[in-house]
Amino acid sequence: MDMRFYADGEGRVYRFLWQQFRESAERAAAQDGRDKMKERLAKAGGVSPSTVENHLRTRTKRGANFPCDITIIRAYGRVLERDESVFLELAVPRTDVRAEVSADPGEVLCLLASCFGGWSEEDRRIGETVFVRLWELLGLYAATDCYNRRPDTGELEGAEDYFSAMVESISQTAGETGDGDGRSFLLKIVRDVGDFVKRYELPGVPDRWLRLNPRLGYFDPVFELTDVLPAERLAELDAAGRFRIPFPTPWERRMRKLYFAAADGGEAVYFTRELQETLVRAFRQMR
Repeated sequence: MDMRFYADGEGRVYRFLWQQFRESAERAAAQDGRDKMKERLAKAGGVSPSTVENHLRTRTKRGANFPCDITIIRAYGRVLERDESVFLELAVPRTDVRAEVSADPGEVLCLLASCFGGWSEEDRRIGETVFVRLWELLGLYAATDCYNRRPDTGELEGAEDYFSAMVESISQTAGETGDGDGRSFLLKIVRDVGDFVKRYELPGVPDRWLRLNPRLGYFDPVFELTDVLPAERLAELDAAGRFRIPFPTPWERRMRKLYFAAADGGEAVYFTRELQETLVRAFRQMR
């Protein structure tokens, strides 16, 4: 998770998604050359190329370790992704705390139409099918007691085999696309979801998913430990690298409390919604 925060002129507070910024910059460097990429960012942000290089390489456990004005972050977003908000995550939760996507995968597919640009008609059909089936699989998280029960019978027995077969079937569908980046992307995201389904834990998602949607980190048990362990013990565990995510700051703990205080359902229900939202974000980043 990226832990640095920046405020705009209207009082809104954002988290800087440094990892996404760096990955986007590396893609631009591979395409245009590193020097040209740095020059473009420097011109847009009103900084020197050496400052851009520092922004790309400076990293601490708590986040990007440099004084980066929010206007510079937005300039980087415009240059790299044509979206000034792409590297910013609003830190204060919405009052209704609902996932940003519709409950209907068909409606979401309309928003993802551009993601399949350049695909053949057959590959596009396969890609859309994979998305819908992954969406439905993630949507079963709460209803199946974290994939511990079969959705058809509600029984514990046979749940592992049931979901393994489901993931394998989706993977086979993804493998029917033609060779290329699209096929690689679909197979990778199916593996990501399959690994998550097998873990039966919170948050249990790949690190890349935590970067795509930092709200998934709110479900990590590390937050619960802050309420039961003394500060000294927490500091020892943090220093030893025992936590999956960086030890939450007071600000992160406050944001999490606001998140769940506004929730109108159980934790598993909201985790399910965040999973589906992250799937959408992953497809939007498809290259």
